[in-house]
Amino acid sequence: MDEVILSKNGALLDHAGGNVSDVLPVLGARIAPEPGYCLRSFVHMLGRYPLLQRLSSFAPGFAAQSDAWPKDGCWPAGLECMEFSRVVEIIGHPAPPRLEIYHTLRGRSTAGEDMEIKGYQVETLLDVPLRLGLLRHVVFGDQVQEFRFETVCNLFEFFEGVCWQLAFHGTPVECALRR
Repeated sequence: MDEVILSKNGALLDHAGGNVSDVLPVLGARIAPEPGYCLRSFVHMLGRYPLLQRLSSFAPGFAAQSDAWPKDGCWPAGLECMEFSRVVEIIGHPAPPRLEIYHTLRGRSTAGEDMEIKGYQVETLLDVPLRLGLLRHVVFGDQVQEFRFETVCNLFEFFEGVCWQLAFHGTPVECALRR
């Protein structure tokens, strides 16, 4: 499988470090986020490759809002990084048995704990490093068994999964409940 490097500035690079000009042929390529890749890099990628905005109904909104977002300093205290992971669940009960595969975008605290990030606005997470987390394989039966493996995903899975997860962060700051 080909590999595409997700650069910090939002560019897609081939295995030799050259810029990818057409995103379509590399949608199936395995991704390798560059050190320092963050949510801001992801949003810049939407601007560099407008075709991506046609692949998700959420992407054009993120691209359109990006000019209004702060240019730096968007990293909440206590959050070390965000991890994009795949979850594979084998569910035996209730019948019929089924297999569910989905992606998650979760936070990792500075203490190394798993964190929910849905309470944060997208613009407050822009500079948090974004990396691939471990694949979680869960078997539901008499006992719940959980295994963790290195995650491999392609550009389309990563793009679609991040857009889907960020769609749950859509409440404008002006509409947030105040205490």
